[in-house]
Amino acid sequence: MGYDLVIVNGIVATAGDVGAYCIAIKDGKIAALAPHFTAEELAGAEVIDAEGGFVMPGGVDAHVHLAQDLNTGPSSNSLGGSIADDFETGSRSAVCGGTTTMVAFAVQNREDKSLLKVVEDYHTVAEGTGSYIDYGFHIIITSADKKMLEREFPILRSEWGITSCKLFLTYVTMKLSDYELLDVFNEARKHSVTTMVHAENGDMIEWLTDKLQEKGLTEPYYHSQARIPIVEGEATSRAIVLAELVSNPILFVHVSAASATEKIREAQSRGLPVYAETCPQYLHLTWEDLRKFHSRTCFENSKMICSPPPGPDARDQEALWTGLRNDTFTIYSSDHCPFRYNDTRGKMLGIIDQPEMKDVPCDHEHLDEYAKDQTGNFRYIPCVSPAPFAIRQLADGCPGIETRVPLLFNYGVSTGRISPEKFVQLTSTNAAKLYGMYPKKGALLPGLSDADLMIWYPPGKLPPFSLQNDMLHHNVDYTPFEGMKFENWPRYTILRGKVMWANGKLMGKSTPLNALQTCS
Repeated sequence: MGYDLVIVNGIVATAGDVGAYCIAIKDGKIAALAPHFTAEELAGAEVIDAEGGFVMPGGVDAHVHLAQDLNTGPSSNSLGGSIADDFETGSRSAVCGGTTTMVAFAVQNREDKSLLKVVEDYHTVAEGTGSYIDYGFHIIITSADKKMLEREFPILRSEWGITSCKLFLTYVTMKLSDYELLDVFNEARKHSVTTMVHAENGDMIEWLTDKLQEKGLTEPYYHSQARIPIVEGEATSRAIVLAELVSNPILFVHVSAASATEKIREAQSRGLPVYAETCPQYLHLTWEDLRKFHSRTCFENSKMICSPPPGPDARDQEALWTGLRNDTFTIYSSDHCPFRYNDTRGKMLGIIDQPEMKDVPCDHEHLDEYAKDQTGNFRYIPCVSPAPFAIRQLADGCPGIETRVPLLFNYGVSTGRISPEKFVQLTSTNAAKLYGMYPKKGALLPGLSDADLMIWYPPGKLPPFSLQNDMLHHNVDYTPFEGMKFENWPRYTILRGKVMWANGKLMGKSTPLNALQTCS
């Protein structure tokens, strides 16, 4: 049997095992794993020598926001916010960081009467730009029409492979009441749809924000004070109770603080089907990063704003690392929600959309002058839109799709905080299982798995470096992880047998597949 591509001299790590194997690929699939191949078996195949580096399943990033816009903001200067990455630039960034599959969000507007139409619209957008990697969709539900859910959940599964929905307990235009949450939980349980929950108490956030604004505390740092850990903790507890009432499994997304982690762990210890996700920003940032630039009032600190914000200090970070090791966290995602900083449709809206700036002329070429000595207002910093293409919502987000996998490898595997097997579980296998893509994704099973791989440099091969934004491939003018030290990075990324990234160079664009459709 002739192979198309063979990886030799690798240390193969999967979710359950680590060993020295060679991997053969044929027609985009894993064809064989063996200690070695004969010269006859290698004849005609492209050969990659891993030189003792780790070879792992390609990353599956299950929390990505792409190609979403906000409409006109309150200021006459404002065009509204816009997510910086579309499917092309976001996927380009992903593949350069070892990710071969991403699951993005298709977002329902409250006026949308059909979830199917929402997904179709997002699919059209993705096809319009193309993608470097395979992708699928979650559906965000903001209108809990029981008849619509009963009618369309089965079709979302059968035609689109969508087995997950996301619900919000915050944001005025997105949050559901407890009654509505129970309706969705109940229908989701009937149709085996994984329910993802953004757990923050919206009323607490609004009340705290109003009190801070009344005192003139509007700088980016005070975003964290409007979303202190108890805000996440209350919503987490409430969602667990509601889910337990109707026996519905739930997954908490982007968990940030030790207190919420403890509540999730307690529910798991009682045998409840409660799962959780955390993200790189919560392992590496704290409240102090919201006042790291120049001075505590500098608006540049808005680069670090995300929701929920990072935990107060290193104790929260350590609690999250513990949760990664002990299975409190099932998956590790990027929550890639990118806004450019120096842009009239990005973070700079935190200045532009302030009422007092309404009539001050502003254009992209003079943003530095416009923003000089301005502290801005965290209330006006844009976030992911709660509608497919246009609705205004004020919050935040950070880029991270390319750095997600390298951060966990360098600060988890290389430091001994987690094992290679745990790394594969968190970055690939568990997400593939949760969202209906396993074993096609997240595994290296001959005849069953797509040949999606990340190959790391062997120890000492890559000179250590400090991360700079211009090394990355997203469409964003900063990274929250600027200056962090790295000793390794994916050397090769392979998508269905095609080398997409090799030795620091993007090798080309593949023909992407809707991973959820093809796996269903």
